[in-house]
Amino acid sequence: YRKWNERLFNEMYEAFLSGRAASDPATNWALGEIGFFDGYIIPLAKKLKECGVFGVSSDEYLNYALANRRKWETEGSVIVAEMTEQRNRRNPQQDSFELMP
Repeated sequence: YRKWNERLFNEMYEAFLSGRAASDPATNWALGEIGFFDGYIIPLAKKLKECGVFGVSSDEYLNYALANRRKWETEGSVIVAEMTEQRNRRNPQQDSFELMP
């Protein structure tokens, strides 16, 4: 999850730096992740557990979702600061690609 989260953050941060987005995603990123877990991931994991579609693994999925949410709650600002710092250290050419018309 963290890998894809960081990729989305980098894409949105690049859009902000280039003027294609109005706000810095780092401002509310951690809070947005907590909201994503509360509004989507955890309810989905609970429904999977209720219907038993994945058997005993459903408990595991719910526990992982809750643990990831707690991590964002306790370490979210540090995670966002690290992602921002890593992005700012990189050469913009590393992420460049040709846009399709």
